[in-house]
Amino acid sequence: MMKKIIIILLSLLIFSNVDTKSQIKPKREVPTLKVKNDKGQRNSVQLVKLQIDVSIFGNIAKTSMTMTFANMTDRDLEGELTFPMPEGVSVSGYALDINGKLRQAVPIDKNKGTEVFESIETRRVDPGLLEKVEGNNFRTRIYPLPAKGKRTVQISYSENLKTESDQALYYYLPLNYNTIIDNFDLAVKVYQGNQKPNFTEQLDEILLFSEHNHNYTATLQRQHYKPQKNITIKIPVTSKLSTGLKQANQDGSFYFLANARINLTKPEQKKWGNQVSIIWDKSLSGKNRDLEKEFALLNEFFKKNPDMIVELGLLDIRFKKAQIFRIEKGNWSALKNYLNQLSYDGGTDYSQVKSGVLHGTNYLFFSDGLSTFGQSQIALDRPVYCISSSNGSDYANLKQIAQKNSGKMINLTNSSIDQAFINLSTVDLLFLGIKEQEGFEEVYPEKGTPVQSYFSVAGLGKHDNLKQMTLLIGDGQQIRQEIKVALTPDNSEINLQQIWAQQKIETLDLQYEDHREEIEALGKQFGIVTRNTSLIVLEEIADYVRYDIIPPTELLAEFNAIKKENSIEQEKRVSDLLTQAQQNIEELRSWWNTNFKQKHKYPQRKESISPTQPAVVQEEPAPRPMARQEENNMAHKREDYRISEAAVADMDTKAAITNNNELMEVVTVSRLNSINNETVGKISIPEIKEDNEYLREIAKSKDPYKSYLQLRENYMGTPNFYFDIANFFFKKGDREQALLILSTLADLEIENADLYKTISYKLREWGDYDKALFITEKILKWRPMDPQSHRDYALSLQDKGRYEEAIEELYRILTQNYSPEAADRDDGIEEIILMEINNLVSLKKAALNNITLDKKLIADLPVDIRVVINWNSQNTDIDLWVTDPNGEKCFYSNPATAIGGRLSNDFTGGYGPEQFLLKKAQKGKYKIEVDFYDDSSLTLAGPASVMAEIYTYYSSGRQERKITTLYLDRTKEQNTAIGEFTF
Repeated sequence: MMKKIIIILLSLLIFSNVDTKSQIKPKREVPTLKVKNDKGQRNSVQLVKLQIDVSIFGNIAKTSMTMTFANMTDRDLEGELTFPMPEGVSVSGYALDINGKLRQAVPIDKNKGTEVFESIETRRVDPGLLEKVEGNNFRTRIYPLPAKGKRTVQISYSENLKTESDQALYYYLPLNYNTIIDNFDLAVKVYQGNQKPNFTEQLDEILLFSEHNHNYTATLQRQHYKPQKNITIKIPVTSKLSTGLKQANQDGSFYFLANARINLTKPEQKKWGNQVSIIWDKSLSGKNRDLEKEFALLNEFFKKNPDMIVELGLLDIRFKKAQIFRIEKGNWSALKNYLNQLSYDGGTDYSQVKSGVLHGTNYLFFSDGLSTFGQSQIALDRPVYCISSSNGSDYANLKQIAQKNSGKMINLTNSSIDQAFINLSTVDLLFLGIKEQEGFEEVYPEKGTPVQSYFSVAGLGKHDNLKQMTLLIGDGQQIRQEIKVALTPDNSEINLQQIWAQQKIETLDLQYEDHREEIEALGKQFGIVTRNTSLIVLEEIADYVRYDIIPPTELLAEFNAIKKENSIEQEKRVSDLLTQAQQNIEELRSWWNTNFKQKHKYPQRKESISPTQPAVVQEEPAPRPMARQEENNMAHKREDYRISEAAVADMDTKAAITNNNELMEVVTVSRLNSINNETVGKISIPEIKEDNEYLREIAKSKDPYKSYLQLRENYMGTPNFYFDIANFFFKKGDREQALLILSTLADLEIENADLYKTISYKLREWGDYDKALFITEKILKWRPMDPQSHRDYALSLQDKGRYEEAIEELYRILTQNYSPEAADRDDGIEEIILMEINNLVSLKKAALNNITLDKKLIADLPVDIRVVINWNSQNTDIDLWVTDPNGEKCFYSNPATAIGGRLSNDFTGGYGPEQFLLKKAQKGKYKIEVDFYDDSSLTLAGPASVMAEIYTYYSSGRQERKITTLYLDRTKEQNTAIGEFTF
């Protein structure tokens, strides 16, 4: 009997006068594993086995997908499996095969999970990490995919099915893989149904349900099978009752899920007036939207509002008024044709959307909620209706925009056009709470939340003897309906506490920054992936102990025993970098005070080498020095020093600031006796010739932008294509077009720090410091564990003239703690940070009175030459070479030259930076090169982007800077000249 009640859970009917004309066919994407080789192909890893198990209890569906991937290459790879989830659904289960058996993941702080994963994978053992990235998108990183071997991953999620106007629940499963799978296994079970479910959309194979004792099963097993269609299951619902379930807790309380139908025959209709504004997102991600559905919704809209004035605004990284359209008798063909002809390009910047551009009484905003190139909020003063048709949309952001602007969020991915139009055109009622409020707590959605015809409420009941509740519905002024819901005890495999936690997280996520700690705690307790909670699988029990991560149940006894015996040492983090920084500043002082006498070079006779004369053999580069191992965590006294104007004066420093709109460069006046005033340094940046076919085609085109759009179809996922084309337009003087094309990198892949680093490099080179600041802040948010993230952000602050904040961010690099692996990888970064902190300290104009620094780290170190390189890829070794007028090359095996050239530590594990310093330049030319030394990355990656910052008279009062950015092909280039000094 109890299971029969389950099927009427959320037994929902919509208004009796509405006829459904279109079925629900949400356009979800299948999970895909991406491993790119050097040519951008994706055939190195194949899906060879897919097992899908679906269990449906009433309106709750649980889906488990077990995927086996085969690595077809002869090298170990790291795989990245990406997939979007429907609105309000999160991944609640993740497992990875360890020694042939699936091991369940455990929750972990997102940043810690990234650190642990990257630390362990350097030891070439088996971690797996699943994380939520921007929007409702999920990504799992798997290592290793063994050479010529296989790995299996399992992902599970639960969702609350919605009832449509035909009185049925619908379940949707994407299966359009369009690739041959060696072993395919699908099993769908619908428990205790009153009527037989059926497939309204299915594979080429005929799928039918068989029935046994009111349980329905459909299975399909095939070998060498190519699924090309999705499946949709219609589950009839006959009961008109609102229903609920409850599951008891150990303390006598219980979790409940109540599903209810609002029984109002005539909902209030939205009044649109005779003028509406449409904001149309035409960024690259717009290509992922279901334009057919969006047009269908507009078609219904203009049928019911046949005579209107439409102002159209177009959004990418700009927001511009496009055109005014007059709709008469529902004919909107001119507007539709205009929208059909749009080209989608560039990133998205919601901060550009402001009042005054369009003047309609309401806004229809068609977008995916992802503002990839600017802040995610808009500034409008009239109701905004956000319409999403894209998988992986940021539903929380769209809801927040709609609620803030007295509108709605319409999700076309989980509803029919008819239902979507009803939601758009009717005024929502409000959920006003539970009448028996003294018996319930932690109820979601919260009181005052708009609800539609069918809605769900989850929460905690205080006493197990509560068997019924009354849900209150109204319009904000009065209660218009009371809905009684019976609560039936349930002991099935449905996890109500996890469903409650998902609903609470969805509510809190609308104000994420205010609730991030609570969201993290919920994610960890209930094993739900959130913005700041991931799921992790480790191979060795020792790693669970080492990183203090509670393991899955089957390993818990062994974990506790090891911890009790204290037989495995826990990770000892490097508490800070201050001790190393103090040593580095003393080394820099000593180097700066050394008098490097320039040796007189005598000419040599020009003659060939005779057979009896010994040949001069070029000395081979010395082996690379080993990076530091974990240092002893000795306690050190830090003398905090509050910078004052007197302290700056002690440096015998006078400051001058140049204010230039093109380059807000930090310029200081230091002890000028350190500068060779008889020489004048000049920086030259050579034009790096790109020999790409697409550049040759665009160069000869009469319409380069049109040619770019045509060529783009062949290079859609190739970052250096956009980089090169953006450069082309910038050199032609078309800065606006160049920036649009560069911003496309932000839309190529969600939350990709490597791509964003490339964007930030180019923005700084072009002097667009506002955008560079936004981009570097994003990277810092995603990867706060990397000192390079803090440095990039600090330098962007410096470019903006925000010197205090820049110093604080740089100093934070020296004071925060690091994993031993990160500290080892980034050994030597202290020297670069010290030069940059002291450059800022010497600024008289910088208000430094409130900044705390270690007094021992302050030094006045002006130099004639400074070069710094950074790059965007981990596990990649790129070297800086500087050759002086005497022909002596300063590089990793010769880091100190005769004339005083000094090279910082060699960064072999990625990102850099590497720095060259020369206190006093002698006359002549200095050649600057970068060398692609090695790639030990675990993915088959494409080119690496490198940024070089080239200075003359650094911290001297005559400082000049030039920035250049380039891509280095891992398969072609060994070393590339990037600049030259002439003194």
